[in-house]
Amino acid sequence: MAEMPDAKLLTKDDVNYRQHEKCMTCNYFYHPNVCQLINGNISQDAVCDRWEIKPKREPMDGESYMNEYRKSQDDD
Repeated sequence: MAEMPDAKLLTKDDVNYRQHEKCMTCNYFYHPNVCQLINGNISQDAVCDRWEIKPKREPMDGESYMNEYRKSQDDD
């Protein structure tokens, strides 16, 4: 289970963390249960007052995919 360090993180009470909405669509959420802002395990099916939608990625054409693939191979 991934967990962020405790330094400078907010508590769930600080941000009105609640169930029945979706952290998994938030820009700060990382699968499976980590938030950049909040300490502790985070349910992907919950939400808080700091929720911010993830930016949409533009679809890539074949050449863009190949360029990204080549770059990832160069990094290895």
